[in-house]
Amino acid sequence: MLGISRLYYTMYEMDIVSKYEAGKYVLEGVPPDFEKILKEALRIRKGESKSYYSSPFKRRKDTLSFMWYMIPQFND
Repeated sequence: MLGISRLYYTMYEMDIVSKYEAGKYVLEGVPPDFEKILKEALRIRKGESKSYYSSPFKRRKDTLSFMWYMIPQFND
């Protein structure tokens, strides 16, 4: 989640930031469908314990959906 966010940030801003900062950057521009999974990734990165998800299967599904959404963004 945050790795692909950092690649996106680096490609479009021509700068390198932390994975956390890149995640916040991408969070500002993604469709609302992906806000929850990005917030979850940021939560994990910060070491917070309370998950946004009650199901690991839903989290996995949202992770894969976000990745499939982001891949074409690199071709624009």
